[in-house]
Amino acid sequence: MNIHQFSAGFQLGDAISQEMLEIKRLLSKEGYPGKIFAENIFSYDRKYAEKLTKANIKPNDVLVYHHSIHSEVLNFVLKFPNRKILIYHNVTPEDFFSGYDLKFSYLLRKGREDLEIIKDHFHHSFAVSNFNLAELKEIGFKHVRLLPLHLNFQKWKDVPRDPKSKSLTQPSFLFVGRIAPNKRQDDLIRFARTWKSKMGNQFSMRMLGFCNPNQQSYMDELNFMIHHLDLTEEVKIISYVDERMLKKIYSESNIFLSMSEHEGFCVPLMEAIYFHLPVIAFAAGAVPETLDHSGILFESKDFESLVPLVDSIFKDSDLRNSIIHSQNLRLNEYLESTSILPLLEVAKP
Repeated sequence: MNIHQFSAGFQLGDAISQEMLEIKRLLSKEGYPGKIFAENIFSYDRKYAEKLTKANIKPNDVLVYHHSIHSEVLNFVLKFPNRKILIYHNVTPEDFFSGYDLKFSYLLRKGREDLEIIKDHFHHSFAVSNFNLAELKEIGFKHVRLLPLHLNFQKWKDVPRDPKSKSLTQPSFLFVGRIAPNKRQDDLIRFARTWKSKMGNQFSMRMLGFCNPNQQSYMDELNFMIHHLDLTEEVKIISYVDERMLKKIYSESNIFLSMSEHEGFCVPLMEAIYFHLPVIAFAAGAVPETLDHSGILFESKDFESLVPLVDSIFKDSDLRNSIIHSQNLRLNEYLESTSILPLLEVAKP
């Protein structure tokens, strides 16, 4: 029995793609082979995943579909009578993109509608967070279960993570996530402007993530803001990096700051915790659940009040260490909660 995985796209570094790779590795350890298929794959990622058209489905194969947006992948999977399993990563509300990318907004709207089809044609369903689980239950999914994301930090085991090794001479803010309207990099820039006006220019902010070429207008807007607000020296957008450079950037940063307004889980929060960065995040979507009483959450984007709070976290070593300690407890607790067994239970005939 093969357990094949399907998604709309595959890009190394993307949270869903990383999840598929880790599930594949864990299933292989249990003796269940399988491949990863997607409709859209960058050429340099094709050693990890194959184009959908190359999928050769046999009668006993199990099909695991990762859903986050509408694509032809769902129609392909529905053609087969095989056992089908959903893993739901959330669909971003279309309104975030309607002013930037009408096609993408349409695909998100259709992605929401696809859930009604999945509900009636899939044998089992999982959600990667309770936030996502609640959405599926509200739609009417029966017997849906939680399947926490499988985070693989072994790839970074050779990277020094001692918080004492981090430079604290000046704040080095970091946000990792797609360059996209729901991630609100524009609010990060507004925060940076407020920080500079109150605290001076001795800081840096890096926003790291891939930008869909069809959403270049949002990137253009961000670049205009950086220039117009006199932040070209302090704020940098880094469009894409490999794992080696990602490790380096996490290691060099000392505060993780998120303004994102919609997350189905938010893997970079856990990555930041792994690298001992105090996490300060807007309490939206699944973010409070992911942090689970660790890190610092804020519910209002009042930057005038947020700046002194962040400054105290940077300067007060006891407060900083307390935050890092609570985050480490959360990460250990989360890693202990993950298991491939729930997926295997429903995959077996």
